[in-house]
Amino acid sequence: MSPSPHLLQRIAELVAEASEGAVSQEAAVADGRTLTELGLTSLSYLRLIDALENEFGVYIDLEEDTAFLGSVDGLVTYLDEQGVTAKGSR
Repeated sequence: MSPSPHLLQRIAELVAEASEGAVSQEAAVADGRTLTELGLTSLSYLRLIDALENEFGVYIDLEEDTAFLGSVDGLVTYLDEQGVTAKGSR
């Protein structure tokens, strides 16, 4: 089963919010560049992690492998693996 397009859209919205508009929703889901390459700063990453944890009820351990944080697709896959639904809860 593939991840929900609604989940993808919501994560793109959270990226745009966390970056205070520096990374648009459209740019966040475009292929080829990482969120860092698009302009997500370390502060924006912390905001994004906080938003993801609050909205989806997951815990992101920064001492583990966090390569999934590099892209919206990676975040969607991670949240899908955590059992998150499109509505935002596990």
